[in-house]
Amino acid sequence: MSSPYRLLSCGLLLVLACGDNGSQTTAKPDTDSTTTSTPPVTTTTTGEPTTTGTTETPTSTEAATSTTEGSTTGEPAQCAIYTNELECGQNDCKWTQIVSYTHGTQGCLGGIRDFCIPKQTSGGLTSMWRDDDGDIEVLQFTHTPTDLGPEWNVCGCDGPLACLCTAQTLDCPERMDEFCSTIAGENSCTNAAAGGNFVCGWFTVSQEGPLDGMCDDPPWQAHCLPGTDLGKNTCEEIHLPYVDQGYCQGWTDPVFWRDNDGIIEVTTDCGPTPTGWNLCVADDPTQPEECKCGCKI
Repeated sequence: MSSPYRLLSCGLLLVLACGDNGSQTTAKPDTDSTTTSTPPVTTTTTGEPTTTGTTETPTSTEAATSTTEGSTTGEPAQCAIYTNELECGQNDCKWTQIVSYTHGTQGCLGGIRDFCIPKQTSGGLTSMWRDDDGDIEVLQFTHTPTDLGPEWNVCGCDGPLACLCTAQTLDCPERMDEFCSTIAGENSCTNAAAGGNFVCGWFTVSQEGPLDGMCDDPPWQAHCLPGTDLGKNTCEEIHLPYVDQGYCQGWTDPVFWRDNDGIIEVTTDCGPTPTGWNLCVADDPTQPEECKCGCKI
């Protein structure tokens, strides 16, 4: 049975004609009409109507409403509200799969989720997030969604860490230390990627305590840190003798240091370089004496 809403729409002064499926079609001008005005020609190929000619004034607000269910006045269909395939397909939408992301001690975890989106979409790769009663949800769309609720936000550098897991490129160097340090395992660390690029390395770090020139010699601990030259192993190429290092009495791997809230930390590696750390070099009066704590005799 045709709905009253559709029958009412069919009466729009022949401006719009109703198709067999109740969708909006292009109206043809009445060749027998004596009026000099030209009815508008409306298309729906992109979801945004275009009009040519002189526009007739509708006699009611109901008659001016599009006959496409889930869409009014050319606006995109509101598809995200449908949670099953049957309802989705009945409302000018399509059922598809998108990627969802979480971030934790195992790094980034992705999953496939069913979702209802408009048949006509535009834009490129877009990541969105929302806080659902403390449960952070991050979804990656291949288009720019326009039908999500107000609780959804576009992923940015101030969003949850899971936003950095997506393939969308986000330049957030200030958050990479937090992104990597959360990860607790070497394999998850070295495979952690943001924007499609590996960003973390597995380093052994010694916390030498306050700046005092003394080696506290605590146990070295493994940490996941942001880095560059990840995956490289150039030990044989860049081993430096003590005459170049200056502070070591023998051959050693490069030593790096940083001041972490008043605690001097050192790490040594001959491949990846930890981001934000300083390379210990010979005869640098500004570097701490703790650089020698990373020497290998």
